[in-house]
Amino acid sequence: MDLGYELEGDFHAISLGDGEVLLGRGPEADLLIPAPEISARHAILRIDKDRLFVRDLDSTNGSRVDGVYITAGQGEVEVPPGSMMIFADIPVMRVEDRSVKRTLQDTREPVTRGVYNLDEGYSETAGAKLADMLSSLFELMAAEESAETIVVNTCEFISKWITADRVIMLQDRGEGTAVKPVAFWPRTETGADDIVLSRTIIDRVMNERTSVLLVDALGGEGNPSQSMVALSLCSVMAVPLFDNTRVRGIIYVESRRPGISYTNDELQVVTATANAVAVRLRNLTMERELFTAARIQRAILPTDLPEIPGFDIRARMDMCREVGGDLYHVVPLENGHFMLALGDVAGKGVPAALAMSACMLLISTLSEILDDVTCIACMIHRKLYESLAHDQFITLFLADLDPETGILTYTNAGHEPPLLIGAEGALRELPSCAPPVVLVDEFDCPKNIVQMQPGEILAVFSDGIPEATRDTDVFMGLDGVKSILKGMRTDTLDRIAEAIVKEVDDFLDGHHASDDVTLMLLKRRPPED
Repeated sequence: MDLGYELEGDFHAISLGDGEVLLGRGPEADLLIPAPEISARHAILRIDKDRLFVRDLDSTNGSRVDGVYITAGQGEVEVPPGSMMIFADIPVMRVEDRSVKRTLQDTREPVTRGVYNLDEGYSETAGAKLADMLSSLFELMAAEESAETIVVNTCEFISKWITADRVIMLQDRGEGTAVKPVAFWPRTETGADDIVLSRTIIDRVMNERTSVLLVDALGGEGNPSQSMVALSLCSVMAVPLFDNTRVRGIIYVESRRPGISYTNDELQVVTATANAVAVRLRNLTMERELFTAARIQRAILPTDLPEIPGFDIRARMDMCREVGGDLYHVVPLENGHFMLALGDVAGKGVPAALAMSACMLLISTLSEILDDVTCIACMIHRKLYESLAHDQFITLFLADLDPETGILTYTNAGHEPPLLIGAEGALRELPSCAPPVVLVDEFDCPKNIVQMQPGEILAVFSDGIPEATRDTDVFMGLDGVKSILKGMRTDTLDRIAEAIVKEVDDFLDGHHASDDVTLMLLKRRPPED
């Protein structure tokens, strides 16, 4: 029995006699396929005259027959003539036609008729067709659909503008992962697993962001790819799914009908379509990632602050985006003290949110094993210094509160100076005493001590309050906040927090906040309370 498989641009023909054959990439393999995704002992093939059977050996990347996975416990599965076996990502086909078998004895690289890159612009013909498609393409991009629906609709959309027998979209699962079929449109009942692209072509499309038009295999032009001959393909286009940041996959279009041969103009049209779709998919991915990041961030931030004997405490955060870089935390300690933290990660969006989450987890973990604010701050610095980007740093106010004495032992690593308002209205700042965390290699953060008296209020906040701005030229400052703290010092912390946030909103006067607004208020209750 004759089989063939394509690897790194070469098509290999194999003749097998009756009996069992071990397929794999290890030294024991009878049928050696030297591809890293193939397991050392991948599968057993058994030939019984003109019948072929396959059994998976619990391989890492699996075996399929006509797109259906075979499980290790399933036993033998018969492979009918014309079926396609796929071991990991390597397609292996039965070759029945003698003329095809003779062609397969050669190992030529796939020959291309044309290549195209988006930077080259469009031909007049391609531009005219894209103009005709524009309204329909806009509808496809504007539809409020899931990514899964969009990829299916894209394949069907391309089939309406390009004569095709199959349109298949392949995507990776993240940068550096292999592309897999995620959607396809067939003119007739067929699958999406026997794609003709060699690794050479896939690498060219993915790595060089180049669209490729493969030669007409049945039309006799040039030296066709042997696998195109075996699959009776006339013309194939493979274009990058480029989202303006990276290539996330491939759109594959094929014709099996003689006389239908694609042109460079059609290659440009499919490439432009793929680019528009990829950008839409990237936006959906970012929205999904932001939603996930926001959900995780909400789960990490404390929803209910612990009760502190003799104290009232309130915290509030208003994010200017779906996710933010501000953090606050209150952690009960085993010795009866409480760890208070409020910080601000430089930057915006997901990177800042990830750094914020890491810092929160470190505060929670380290406060269980260390009882010194300086040690905790230095350990956070050490753990994050090698991990965060060079332009990221964290301003952090970290304090240990002894509720019995009111003694607050704190360190301020580059954070906005908290305000301490006395029962009689006297106000003072707790200045910064160290650089921000992970800003410089050598980090030292001395600690300070202050004793909160009955009736005193401590206000800790992020720079989203004093640096609130409408035009980046004029900032709100702290005069209004200080007036609120003095004038409302006998009010509840909820009312004080609401007044401070309203002060920010009134200053912005309808303009969107450019930074997160985070506020923590701590008040030592007077003896009569």
